[in-house]
Amino acid sequence: MKINWDDHEVLPAQGIALSRRFAFGQEMSCLRVEAGQEGDLNLPPHWHTNEQWVVVTEGSIRFVCEGKEYELNAGDVAYIPSGQKHTATYVGPEGAVLLEFSAPPRLDLVPGALVPSSMRYDD
Repeated sequence: MKINWDDHEVLPAQGIALSRRFAFGQEMSCLRVEAGQEGDLNLPPHWHTNEQWVVVTEGSIRFVCEGKEYELNAGDVAYIPSGQKHTATYVGPEGAVLLEFSAPPRLDLVPGALVPSSMRYDD
């Protein structure tokens, strides 16, 4: 099944202008994030029980996982195991488009969801 991202509602986002759209299935979810401008994201480090894969399809981002900083460019893939503290910190000069795959699915991102956020900010 092909996903047409334009058919999916834009979700609210923190920090610089981001377009976020969400799709989910029974076992995993995918969040498409588009940042059209360079800048600091100012997102707090967090963790969740979902394991996560990040695929950068355009541009670049800087991201930190368990205190180690990574520069991710178009074509790069990052894996974040369940429970590891991480955050994206910066969008490169050409902006960025990335896909975040989570398993189990991030049902807290479903518009109108009644489930609590899966994000945790404690140690």
